[in-house]
Amino acid sequence: MGQKAERILFVTSFFPVAAFKIIARVGEATWGQARVAVVVGFIMTLVQYLGARRILKYNTYLEVAFLVFLLAGTVWVYALPENLARIFVDDSVALLYFTLFLMTLLPQIFGYDPFTYAVAKKWYPESVWGTPDFCLLNHRITYAWSGIFLACFFSSYLGRGKPLYSILIPFVFCIGIGVVFSKRYPDFYLKRKYRVRPQAAAGVPATAEKLIEGMPGVFDPKAAGDLQAEIQFDVSGEGGGKWVVSIAGGNCEVRKGEAAAPVLTIETPADVWIKVARGEIDRPKAFMQGLYRAKGDMEFLMRLPQLFGKPRE
Repeated sequence: MGQKAERILFVTSFFPVAAFKIIARVGEATWGQARVAVVVGFIMTLVQYLGARRILKYNTYLEVAFLVFLLAGTVWVYALPENLARIFVDDSVALLYFTLFLMTLLPQIFGYDPFTYAVAKKWYPESVWGTPDFCLLNHRITYAWSGIFLACFFSSYLGRGKPLYSILIPFVFCIGIGVVFSKRYPDFYLKRKYRVRPQAAAGVPATAEKLIEGMPGVFDPKAAGDLQAEIQFDVSGEGGGKWVVSIAGGNCEVRKGEAAAPVLTIETPADVWIKVARGEIDRPKAFMQGLYRAKGDMEFLMRLPQLFGKPRE
């Protein structure tokens, strides 16, 4: 019910703006007709906003943007003289793009969740939401969308509302650039940051037991510094078991069993962890897809390639 309601409300969030444009332009397109249209659009947006709040217990930035846009439009067309008020109706598409530009830019500047979180949190498991890479990727993708919406604003405004400049070109920007970038950039970023060198992959043991028990051999004391921590491995499947990797005083030791208070706990199938070590599966991508799980300090999880990046003998 939750996901179905989200999809329905996402589609219906566009209805008020569409209704405003249709009512304002149908027939003789009188000024009185335009004033009615903006009020109807605002009321529909308010109903959408309150409905989403009641059903989903939250509102998306898109709903907030449409509500702000039509509320501002209602005040605009009734408070200003007709010659100034007509600007809102004539340039409404350009102003809508500008509203979306502000809605993607301002929240994250002031420390709120980025515009893309609502979608990203449906693509990736909750366990990754607090990781530095997840946050960084969403901020960068949101800034990209800010640039796209600003480009759409200029296209529509300079094109004087003609369909080519207000609909077709912005559609190309949003789908051809925005959607493609949102889908491909995370893989590009993660592969580049966490790529495994071929020579390192060649030395990875064939079993999870040998891999984990061999971690002291690839431990880098310089990367660890004065770090003191314990990592709990809970490995399932063939060759699985429980191991504790202890780091202290520039040394690394491994023992079987369980740690009393590990900084990080990794739960993984044996074959997945071997593939991750070999670079056959991207470590953060596998995590984000739920192929293995981690609990505890997520920043520490992201440090593992540096802590255990010394070439194998």
